[in-house]
Amino acid sequence: MKKSFARLILLSTFFIASTQLFADGVIIDASTFASELKSNKSMIVIDVQAADVYAKQHIQGAINIPHKSLYKAGPVEGQFKDAAELAEILGKKGVSATSKIVIYDDGSQKYNSRVYWMLKYLGATDVSLLHRDMAQMEANRIPMTNAALGKKATVFEVNLNEALNTDMAYVKSINGKENIILLDAREKDEYDGMDKDKRSKGHLPGAVFMNYKEVLTETGAFKTKEDIIASAAKFGATSEKEIIIYCQTGIKAAVTYVALKEIAGFENVKLYAGAYAEWASIADNPIEK
Repeated sequence: MKKSFARLILLSTFFIASTQLFADGVIIDASTFASELKSNKSMIVIDVQAADVYAKQHIQGAINIPHKSLYKAGPVEGQFKDAAELAEILGKKGVSATSKIVIYDDGSQKYNSRVYWMLKYLGATDVSLLHRDMAQMEANRIPMTNAALGKKATVFEVNLNEALNTDMAYVKSINGKENIILLDAREKDEYDGMDKDKRSKGHLPGAVFMNYKEVLTETGAFKTKEDIIASAAKFGATSEKEIIIYCQTGIKAAVTYVALKEIAGFENVKLYAGAYAEWASIADNPIEK
């Protein structure tokens, strides 16, 4: 009886913890995904890695939309194409705004988070992230293949969610406001303007350094809600504040966005999608070290 009660307590604790992390469906664990893959034939699985990586091996049934195919060509790195162009790309791949979508990348969480934010910004209603943890995928017998897959083309109807993004003019206006915090999710050498590639001369005025890995575990999975809240608090980012996140091109910042907005549940979180790349492209914009 005691053993049964102890087992019940343990299972209840696990269920509560799992519910806190996976309740909104944004993060899907390997076990749940494996079950969905078998039962939900309408689910769209997107591998956002490069085409050559996809060709070598990918989840059976996944389509390939390389994240780099979604960016504009031009002098400012990492800027998304116009909404109409993105909608056309998605529609041709069989993705609609109401599709059940699961995205995965190389396991870093950077590229799936970036595409997640884009899809939500465009108006997609049901998007989840799968961590490409091969040990978990093998344990749950998620099938892999090198056979390419196509889906019947559809229409992706755009309904922009402007609340997820902010622009350069707004970022310029917030310096010194106590109720707003600007987070730099890059590496410390980039924040300091000391990166070896010399892509960065420093950071935006007033920005607080909080590397995107602060919200990830050692295995690359997202931390729990409680741990994310605790990590963010160390840098002054709390649920009471408006939080704006940027990085070099919006990729690393998207990881922090997913963690704070979707897992921790902070209501007022936005990306500065133009990022450092856009800011630094304007010669008169101030940069701090």
